[in-house]
Amino acid sequence: MKKVDIILKTDKKFKNNASEGLRGYCGNYFKNIVQFHNHLDEISFNYDFSYIQYRVIDGQLAIMGIDTGADILLEHIEELKSIKLGDEIVEVTPEITITFPTPEVTDKMYRYKFETLWFALNDTNYKKYIKGEFSLDNQLRNNILEFFKMCKIWVDKKIIAKGEFKEERIIKKDTEILVFSGEFETNALLPDNICLGKRKSIGLGRIKRINK
Repeated sequence: MKKVDIILKTDKKFKNNASEGLRGYCGNYFKNIVQFHNHLDEISFNYDFSYIQYRVIDGQLAIMGIDTGADILLEHIEELKSIKLGDEIVEVTPEITITFPTPEVTDKMYRYKFETLWFALNDTNYKKYIKGEFSLDNQLRNNILEFFKMCKIWVDKKIIAKGEFKEERIIKKDTEILVFSGEFETNALLPDNICLGKRKSIGLGRIKRINK
């Protein structure tokens, strides 16, 4: 698996929600490259995996590319000299890190923390969760399996996942959404700063391993 992490170095510090503005700017700037925005046209969405994802890490704007997204990022990122967020133009210098992590399902357990809120539920699952008929642990396991599928890695062992989660609420487009913070254990060895769940493209559900 090839993974490219790019920090857009600048003197400014940003909040996590700046990732949405970053995605919007890059999606428009690279509008002819579907992987930067996952839109086929103005109304049609590409439901493939998010091979390019946007986030804020330690106050810095960041972009991650996985698999095909990694190569696309490396080919085009040097074009990005500045970012426009709202009415502000920010000069940036890409700092590139290339790694080849080997995610796998093992016989050991690893502990992770959600660095950003985990968007775990769709409309159907939300209704089941409210009724107490939905397991967040099972949903997390499915999210981890989805990551392995995105990386084209065959999983030949059962994924185990169990966590302690706290309900949180955020507002997106005037709609209140139930999300979760917390920590979890799994037998999947995962790279830091990948995202799990919904809205991965803007950095929700970003994880970091603890107790290494």
